[in-house]
Amino acid sequence: MHIRPTPQVPAKVFITGANGFIAKNLADRLRELGAQVSGVDLVAAPADGVVAGSILDPDAWADQLSGVDVVIHTAALVSNDAPLDKAWEVNVLGTQRVLRAAAAAGVKRFVHLSSIAAYGFDFPDGVDERDPVRVSGYSYVDTKVNSEAVVLAAHAAGEIDVTIIRPGDVWGPASKPWTIIPLEMIKKGQLILPAGGRGIFSPVYIDNFVDGMVLALAADTAIGQIFILTDGYGMSCAQYFGRLAAMTGGQVRTLPTPLALALATLGGAVQRRLGRHSELTAATIGMLHRKGTYSIDKARNVLGFEPVVSFDDGMARVEQWARAEGLI
Repeated sequence: MHIRPTPQVPAKVFITGANGFIAKNLADRLRELGAQVSGVDLVAAPADGVVAGSILDPDAWADQLSGVDVVIHTAALVSNDAPLDKAWEVNVLGTQRVLRAAAAAGVKRFVHLSSIAAYGFDFPDGVDERDPVRVSGYSYVDTKVNSEAVVLAAHAAGEIDVTIIRPGDVWGPASKPWTIIPLEMIKKGQLILPAGGRGIFSPVYIDNFVDGMVLALAADTAIGQIFILTDGYGMSCAQYFGRLAAMTGGQVRTLPTPLALALATLGGAVQRRLGRHSELTAATIGMLHRKGTYSIDKARNVLGFEPVVSFDDGMARVEQWARAEGLI
């Protein structure tokens, strides 16, 4: 039996990107712990207290921030294919506008979801919060770096207390990038990994990630701080995606990185020319070719964070969910 942390959480929480995978799981857990949770997303979900709106136009929904204790900002354009200008508008300008709306409404705290992608794809093994982030010429990476600067500037100016979270590769049932899409690609025989599958995947199972978020929300020591949240280890991409492949009876193919990069670049260009969205990009190859993982010592020492759902248990839950959904 896994014992999850049950700290006292803020009474009233507002989440941007509230219909997303992470946000919905977080909201469910916060409600279990007694919080009143509402939010905003592009599409309303009245049953969940979610209003329709854009983070680029907070004036349209700013009245929802009245009496809110914490804003959790999960809304973002998460894509390796997004044009830089569009990614900057959503991930940087949108973050600033939500920050300002929260501060103007008297919200005490702003928790920003950044990403381990802020380190780029070439970093020392065991990288931690003391190490520098790095712009890399990829729109998602660079705009996550820029968004952190916006958040930290607001804190330094005394506008609002902030905490920045850098999630690892968040996976679990209903995770689109790390469960649904890979399963679909494996079934079609389309999943090809660079570097012979030796690139490092740094998982954080969704329940473990939510537990870390809850601890950060409950801790005054988290104010003004940045935390990496992963399951505390890395594994090869071949190992992670191979477990998904075993569920389908399929297989994961691997290629040398130069060939994988050439195929992804060409294939992505063809799909985009045909008007289709494609995550076949150099950035995706870079992400699957990482050579190290990330330290969670700070989260352990400051927040008391300890992942409780193991990789094997998480995969069992994913398989059960995927079968129920007809994905395998």
